[in-house]
Amino acid sequence: MMKKIAIIFTLMVMIFPIINVKPANAAEEISEASAAMVFDQKTGQILYSENPDKQVAIGSITKILTLYLVTKAINEGKIKYTDKLTPTKQQADMTQKDELSNVSLKTDQSYTVKDLYDAAWIVSSNSAAMMLAQKVSGNQADFVKEMRKTLNDWGIKDAEINNVSGLNNSALKKGMYLGNKDGENKMTTNDLAIMTKHVLSEYPEITKTTSKQKFAFSNGKDTHTYTSLNLLLKGNRDYQEGYEFDGLKTGTTTQAGDSFVGTLPFKGRRLVTIVMDAKGNSDNLDKRYRSTQTLMRYVNENYVYKDVLNKDQEVKVSASQSYKLNQNVGLWIKNDVNTAALEYGVSKTALGFRTNTDKKILPTNLEYGFLPEKNVAKKVTTKKTSTPHKSWWESFLDFFKNLF
Repeated sequence: MMKKIAIIFTLMVMIFPIINVKPANAAEEISEASAAMVFDQKTGQILYSENPDKQVAIGSITKILTLYLVTKAINEGKIKYTDKLTPTKQQADMTQKDELSNVSLKTDQSYTVKDLYDAAWIVSSNSAAMMLAQKVSGNQADFVKEMRKTLNDWGIKDAEINNVSGLNNSALKKGMYLGNKDGENKMTTNDLAIMTKHVLSEYPEITKTTSKQKFAFSNGKDTHTYTSLNLLLKGNRDYQEGYEFDGLKTGTTTQAGDSFVGTLPFKGRRLVTIVMDAKGNSDNLDKRYRSTQTLMRYVNENYVYKDVLNKDQEVKVSASQSYKLNQNVGLWIKNDVNTAALEYGVSKTALGFRTNTDKKILPTNLEYGFLPEKNVAKKVTTKKTSTPHKSWWESFLDFFKNLF
């Protein structure tokens, strides 16, 4: 009996490490971060995803949304690049603290919207973002409400947005935030991806600003040249040939760790990378960028973008149903995937490949799938007309109907 037990134990020891060995490209081993993603900016196809529904602090990645709304205001003619703004004493004082800002601002000096816009994007100036928000909405609290509304319109319901900069509320003064005194902006990686897709789809020209490796900023007496915080840009220390990043935004707080949302043209497409709370020693200032490069090497080594369906091709979505496409369909395909084995279904989201009957279909058996994207129902104003008075029971039933 003892001999049999010894044999079984030996076999278990031999088998255990084998059944627990994870493949070299196991998702949790690629990103070197708490959460991460790579997706195609145009189609929303996800090439890699890790902990996409984990809500995390986002730090200055917040400014993607802040500066989207500023860009929108500029494009709508509500403000102009040439407008000049003057910081409040609180905003100016914040720029004297290295941990809160990178450009020095003074209360006796005015700055153009363009200079502040560049400072907020390129070196993540918190006070610059605050000044721009105030210019657009009159005050920061109302701007934060507009940020929340924008996310809600995009189908993002669970984000926590308290301020325009991404700092912890405890570092801010009254009037600079909503929510609790120690509140911090938080989103899931999935929601960050949806947000970034919207921003880049609507204003792709943003990368003309975010791709600047250096920019000059005048404090009134002299001009100082600043280097972008995005160390993956050409000319910066973590740049690698073949991975030509031209954006987008860093995020750093105690809660957020070292995070980064990047974007680059790649193999004829535009990809977006997300790395949240990159792992590594606290003094490793390159870890978020190394993690991003690891993701892109994974994509480069494992994926190819190619046409998988042709215009007018019949695509079966069930045993009895098929649709004819009105466009060629391209996908990122892993090297070991047989495109003939792809299965398709009708899309329930706004993403998908249109058919001749205006249906939308998507492949259903890809490893990571696609980002969800919802159509926003626009408010319709109608002329008020008199309506018959409803009984309390009818009103009660209507109330519950409108909940769903």
